[in-house]
Amino acid sequence: MSQQPASAGAFQPGAPLYRAVRLHITEAIGAGEWRPGDALPAEKKLCERFGVSMGTLRKAVDELTASGLLVRQQGRGTFVARHSQDRYLFSFFHLVGHDGRKAYPTVRFLNFERMVADRFAAEALALKPGAPLLHLSNELSLDGTVVSLDEIYLPATLFPGLTEPRLRGRQTTLYQMYQDEFDVSVVRTAERLQSVAANRAQARLLKTTTGNPLLRIVRTAYSFQDRPVELRLSFVNTAHCEYRPETYVRDSG
Repeated sequence: MSQQPASAGAFQPGAPLYRAVRLHITEAIGAGEWRPGDALPAEKKLCERFGVSMGTLRKAVDELTASGLLVRQQGRGTFVARHSQDRYLFSFFHLVGHDGRKAYPTVRFLNFERMVADRFAAEALALKPGAPLLHLSNELSLDGTVVSLDEIYLPATLFPGLTEPRLRGRQTTLYQMYQDEFDVSVVRTAERLQSVAANRAQARLLKTTTGNPLLRIVRTAYSFQDRPVELRLSFVNTAHCEYRPETYVRDSG
């Protein structure tokens, strides 16, 4: 990617300059100019590159830090965020016990298969119906109690070589594995919620009764330039936990 300062013509007319700078930084990260764990150049160099003031640059960086794409490390600078257990727990995992305590879930792998996208999955993942998908199922527990069943659908073309043994043997979160092994970074998610009745298989795994209400969370995970990379359906027994989304900003020192 060119290191030349962005010209005024590169900014959308009428849009606040900081939003244009935020977009340029995001695009540079998505293009691989700065990779997860890399430090951004000094603020002065970025101001020169984008032709903006220090205040404009800092507003853009502040928003990217608040979104979790960047991380400030006191005394060291600003870095592109890497996926980790902490980032997953506080940015993407919103189930907590009724006492509100955040805890990393115990994950038990259930199933892996190859399939093709139906209309629902195709729409969520911006694919054509019939496109190849990878489907995996996990069981999540908090404090020894199963609270959620996850059905995860991935575009097969983004995850070549992903197999059941690799999933069973992973030592990281799925999002960290996407990043480290397939160069797919999740930068944001969108969720919608609804109540559904437990079917027989769900009731058995969640130790509830068929027909009892479950919380269904439909989550689409996006990489750079709003590219959908994962569709996840979570079926949650809220008798043992609560859904509490929170904004998490980490300043690593």
